[in-house]
Amino acid sequence: MLALLAKQAEYPRMANQRISAEKRAFIIGALTEGTPVNACVRMFRVTKPAVLRVIAETGEALARYQSTHFRNLRCARLELDEQWQYCGKHGQRMSPQEKRDNPAKGDFWLWCALDPDSKLVVSQRVSGRKWQDAEDFVSDLSRRVEGPVQITSDALAQYERPIRYYFQREGMSYGTETKVFVDPPTLASWQKSRRNGIQQIAKATREAVIGKPNLQTSTTAHVERLFLSVRQELTRFTRCTLGYSKSLKMHRLSVSLHFGIYNLCRRHTSLGGQTPAQAAGIESSRWSFEDVVKMTDAYWQPILAKRTAEKAQSRRAAEDEAFMAALAELEKP
Repeated sequence: MLALLAKQAEYPRMANQRISAEKRAFIIGALTEGTPVNACVRMFRVTKPAVLRVIAETGEALARYQSTHFRNLRCARLELDEQWQYCGKHGQRMSPQEKRDNPAKGDFWLWCALDPDSKLVVSQRVSGRKWQDAEDFVSDLSRRVEGPVQITSDALAQYERPIRYYFQREGMSYGTETKVFVDPPTLASWQKSRRNGIQQIAKATREAVIGKPNLQTSTTAHVERLFLSVRQELTRFTRCTLGYSKSLKMHRLSVSLHFGIYNLCRRHTSLGGQTPAQAAGIESSRWSFEDVVKMTDAYWQPILAKRTAEKAQSRRAAEDEAFMAALAELEKP
């Protein structure tokens, strides 16, 4: 009891009370610059559930906004790649039975499609690395992009079949870029790279798979540079720390929050100070963190109103049922 009173004195605003829009904007800015959740709690004098609620609500609102507005895009080139991270526990430290019992823990990959001209993250997805995951990712990407496009990915075998199926359009081309490392691909070299980072690259080979892609511009260098920013600025992706996600749901929402801010709020030096959404013609001006908070409130307002009405209706139904039961007891002889 004394510990709870001390915590209430330190953080007078409890988790079930909403923090101000101004403070939420500051929290979003801090989170997207790599500040850990517990550091935000100390900096802004709020509770941890309040910070996690900001991530959840803003991440879901930004994911829905990008899914709705990132449509009918004209992209000359697209770069596809995937980035590894784990949730809850390293996949290599889990037994097969443990993986079946805990599907939301273990190794997961961030699938990402980047337009290297506008620097826009057109589509992203956190899932496994199976054939169905690649098909779902490419299927979503194909519904967002129009016209002929040159696609480049690494040599992952899961890409070719869905790209052939979902991008059946005139002028489309697909190529791969494969990096050859100094050490041969063995189990020892793989474990060494997992602990000490990527090995030294000896060369990169590019091949045409579908159509006639321009091999001079067919590269994955830009999306790989984007993944470096993710490692630096999204604490859940930082290697060899305790900041990894404990929940797959929060991991996905944090990724949506990061890329939403990247697309709508962050100026890019190679774009003359524009945001990727401005360069792609989606938005006419740069969003501020306050604009993100307003959009989030507008998204959640009808949802919360519906939930409140449903709770009130459920409460009235329970009260009516209790009243009728009490009345029946009184009418008994």
